[in-house]
Amino acid sequence: MKITYNPRDLYDDELKLLKKIITQKQKLANRKIKFPHLLIAGGVGIGSAFIAVNIPESFWTFLFGTLSVLAFSFIVFFPYEIHKLTKEHKIVLNQLNKIIDKGVVHTCKISAERIAIAPEYEDESDLYVIELNKNEVLYLWDIGYHLNKNFPCLDFEIYENIFFECTGMQIYALSNKVKPLKIDKKVKWDFIKKFGAPGNLEIRKSPFDEIFKLN
Repeated sequence: MKITYNPRDLYDDELKLLKKIITQKQKLANRKIKFPHLLIAGGVGIGSAFIAVNIPESFWTFLFGTLSVLAFSFIVFFPYEIHKLTKEHKIVLNQLNKIIDKGVVHTCKISAERIAIAPEYEDESDLYVIELNKNEVLYLWDIGYHLNKNFPCLDFEIYENIFFECTGMQIYALSNKVKPLKIDKKVKWDFIKKFGAPGNLEIRKSPFDEIFKLN
């Protein structure tokens, strides 16, 4: 088996979510640089620099000098960061509007036999090991920690990358939540160090019970 995405009509709850995100992104995309903020930062920077230069060298010299540098850095970098983020939000808005206009999302349906979870050990996220059949497993990383509400479940859909990147939603649950088998986090970490971390949505030929020595 391989991950194959097929089109389907948007569900009502998906459409509602997309519209909600569009409203949020529109506010962020319309943010403007407020000139008074730059004036305040400039005043703080000049004032702090003047004090730092004209007082005896001490802790206060360092403090006002640092404050001056931060204020001038704000003036230089803040407009650029606002411009960059605004551009990114507009790109996402365009993608969201295209999905709504088409009324279609691409997903891959999964019907699992069993599911195990290997909790986060350091900062690598939780890993789900999903039995597709006797000789294949699917690895699903909980990127951004968005899976806990309705997952794990045995029947679900995996969203295409564009939808996931725009909404943060990796899967759409089609069945009730189930209790997964538990893999010790240290066992997972040792597995990753020995064999390398599996990629998100990677399918490997391997019996489910042999992964991490499941019982």
